[in-house]
Amino acid sequence: MNYKERRQLIYELIQTNKIETQEQLLLLLQSHGANATQATISRDIHALHISKVPDDDGRSYYVKAPSAAVNRERQLKDAIRERVATVTAVQFTVVIQTSMKLTYAPILAGLIDDIDNDDVVGTIAGTDTLLVILKDAEAATRFADWAQAIVKERKIY
Repeated sequence: MNYKERRQLIYELIQTNKIETQEQLLLLLQSHGANATQATISRDIHALHISKVPDDDGRSYYVKAPSAAVNRERQLKDAIRERVATVTAVQFTVVIQTSMKLTYAPILAGLIDDIDNDDVVGTIAGTDTLLVILKDAEAATRFADWAQAIVKERKIY
C-alpha cells in the first residue's frame, strides 16, 4: 500500500471510528492490511490535518480538521524558509538538515511527499535530517537549488 492509499484509509478510519491514540490507529491499519510505523502515522496525521478533539466525556479522539484551501507548495516553502539549516545535493539525493536540531525532519518529509513533483521518488526522515531521493542527479541538483534559494530568503533580524 502506498502512502496515498494509506492516508485515504486513515481518513476513512477516523471518519468511522473514535480513535483516541496512534496505537489504536496502527492496530486498525494493520487489520486492514496496512503496516506502518508510529513515525509514519504521525507524519500522515500532520499531512492530513487531523487533530484531536474532546468528546462529551472529556476523552480526545482524532478528527479531520475543517478544510481550508491549502497551498501545499506554499506550505513547503514556508517550512523550508523557517526550519532548514542546510541543503546538500549528493548524486541523486538531497540531504536536508533542520535548524537548531529541531525534530522537524519527519514533518518536512511529509510536506515534500505531498507536493506534486514527479522527480521526487521518496523521502526518509530522522529527527533533524531528511533524505530526499530523486530520479537522477539533475533532478537532485534542481531540487537542492530550489530549496537553497528558499533558505536564502530567510529574514535575519
